[in-house]
Amino acid sequence: LNGVYMNDLITYILFFLILVIVLSAIFTKLTSRKIKRSIPKFGKTTVLQDAEIHWYESGQGEPIIMLHGLAGNLRNFTYALVGKLDQEYRVIAIDRAGCGWSTRSKSECATLQEQARIISEFIDKEQIKRPLIVGHSLGGAIALALALEYKNKISGLALICPATQVIDKIPDMFKSLNISSPLIRFFVAHTFSSLIGILTRKETFKVAFAPEMICDDFSIKGGGDFALSSEAFIRTSEDLIFAQSSATSLVGREKELEVYTEVLFGEDDEILDAKLHGEKFSQLSGSKLTMLPGKGHMLPLTIPDQCADFIRGVINKIVP
Repeated sequence: LNGVYMNDLITYILFFLILVIVLSAIFTKLTSRKIKRSIPKFGKTTVLQDAEIHWYESGQGEPIIMLHGLAGNLRNFTYALVGKLDQEYRVIAIDRAGCGWSTRSKSECATLQEQARIISEFIDKEQIKRPLIVGHSLGGAIALALALEYKNKISGLALICPATQVIDKIPDMFKSLNISSPLIRFFVAHTFSSLIGILTRKETFKVAFAPEMICDDFSIKGGGDFALSSEAFIRTSEDLIFAQSSATSLVGREKELEVYTEVLFGEDDEILDAKLHGEKFSQLSGSKLTMLPGKGHMLPLTIPDQCADFIRGVINKIVP
């Protein structure tokens, strides 16, 4: 009797687990569809060799290309920063390959070098003459790769809270993305990713913006909710894994930087250590560093006026 009871119990537990997985998968599918409807495309699409790049431009003048960070998209810039600069410059905000509404052909395109190559190809395809590259967070690391490998195609770097060193300790908010197995990544993405994302969204946003307040309507207007879709989970996880593995071939080459570079960092950034990624990088590269007391990681959204002034200052030093 005990054996029969145990078999029945195991059957019920397995049935329950399968039911939870199926319901979670349905929830994730519906959530992903809802997100795509609520955060639609509103720019152009350029087809490249290994990617389709969704991008938005506004204004005329000296070109600026903006690269967002991990789990971000171009709405991180169109939320406020683009509008602070497009009366003077041609401002281009990009969904990096695989992020937002952009796509990439293979996961290996997530390395820093490959993402830089894709941006270089985009610059050529759209015939953009030596743009200033604004890189935020992981976008800063890609901007550095671009400057090291394709220096003749850009005029300079304006880095905002950039990832410039190897990250030994992954921030808690990104630990669920640290999945090296493509199979496990796919399974989690299409079953539990949206549910986990929704349950942790408030705390994740709080940490990302700390010590500042979360911007109003960041979820939609700022593109924050895009990270809740299953596709975004997969691509963001790939970005994290491949950025870690490819960073080692870039870190240590700071002396090779030949384009003019400045860095803006929030002193109380809870995502990236300002001393490591800001002060150390500045010392190694000779770049000018501006440290902002009491500010965090999401500066393009929280202090767009100061970010715009920072970018203007860089342009004024590189444009005759």
